[in-house]
Amino acid sequence: METESEFVNLLVEIPGTVKDKFDSVAKEWRSCMTGDETIKRHASVRRMEKVPKCLLQTKKGRRNSECYEPAVVSLGPYHHNKLVLAQAENYKLVTLQEFCLSTRKAIDELYHEVFKVVHDARKCYIDGSTDAYSDREFCQMMLRDGCFIVFFMEGMTYGESKLMLTNEYLGTTEILNIPGDIFLLENQIPFLVLQVLLQLKSPKDKGEGILNGFFNYLNRGVALTTLRKKVLQDKQQPLHLLELYRSYFISPYPATKDADYNYVKRNRYFASATELKNKWIFLDQATEDNMTFRRRGLYGEFKITRRAVSTYTKAIYLNMIAYEMCPHNPNDFRVSSYVRVMKSLIMQESDVKELRDRKILVHGLGRDEDVVKIFDEIEVPAVNLYMYNELRQQIGKLHKTKFKTWLRELIVDYFSSPWKALGLLFGFAVIIASFVQTYFTINPPKGH
Repeated sequence: METESEFVNLLVEIPGTVKDKFDSVAKEWRSCMTGDETIKRHASVRRMEKVPKCLLQTKKGRRNSECYEPAVVSLGPYHHNKLVLAQAENYKLVTLQEFCLSTRKAIDELYHEVFKVVHDARKCYIDGSTDAYSDREFCQMMLRDGCFIVFFMEGMTYGESKLMLTNEYLGTTEILNIPGDIFLLENQIPFLVLQVLLQLKSPKDKGEGILNGFFNYLNRGVALTTLRKKVLQDKQQPLHLLELYRSYFISPYPATKDADYNYVKRNRYFASATELKNKWIFLDQATEDNMTFRRRGLYGEFKITRRAVSTYTKAIYLNMIAYEMCPHNPNDFRVSSYVRVMKSLIMQESDVKELRDRKILVHGLGRDEDVVKIFDEIEVPAVNLYMYNELRQQIGKLHKTKFKTWLRELIVDYFSSPWKALGLLFGFAVIIASFVQTYFTINPPKGH
């Protein structure tokens, strides 16, 4: 029989340095969740992660599995040399040649510039994933893949001729899938490689213009080169392009420290766009990348950033959510929270129409029901509780006063259109006339 003394030797004291590291990681996670620190990363070694298996085991996960694999082009070692992607491999040589011409650099010069960061780039991938490639082969892969990405981003931002060239080699259907492929979690190359090429391509701004135009196109459906904000942070370097776009996609959000941690309430969704409108909560386009709610007396104003929805939106959102679910990436789940809110707002075609009318959403899919389908098929396992509950609580407070609720319902039900108002007034007139007729029938005037 085991006694208490037999377990004494199993107790292991955690060294102070390890405990301090655990405490710093926990502190960083809390700072990210509460909004104190949004982008800060722990000093631990980070890798190009693969999609967490738990996301592929659910019913929707299995249905969306193709959204995590490239359809046209492989980038990096995880999907390299797949036969179905061979056509794009040949086209990478064309983009490499164009890069040489535009920068007036020989291929050997480009190779040596990229080779300077090859060893650091190898460290960005999970252990064993690059063992099959020599330094020379790995450098060639990084150079070709990087030139392809820069060429495509530049084409979407500035050059119609570059898109025409891509169409000539790959076809229109493939062009529509390339943005999704570029932002797949398992289809990334280290940003330090892209940074080398962007500096060679655009020495004055280190590629800021190209990145701004491309990201604006993804967010707004238009490559607005005049609409700029700081993309590249001087303090730290993103791990890959997906991480950089995510930091561009989100913005700091002020949150309260005492938000409700009720896990049942966490999963309660917002009302849909049309339901909110009927409750006098009006949606509007935000001027900044954010989601904010303001109370204006009897009504509320819910502002959301305008974004474009396209054929590759689903794949990009799923992979940004997968990134947020990966280990060693302390973050604030802002993309997950945004998608969860949009899933709640978009329940039917009328909700999409309302968002389009308010200029919050733009799409060229042909039918509003396609937008509904896209958001319905995206699974969001987790959200930022502080951000999500803050919005929900503010909206809920607007409905606590019964008098205000009754007044809003009265106005919505009977005065939301001229015909309803006229019908109500006509009804009142009929009731008053009937009352007067009944009164004078019972109490006729004297002399009659």
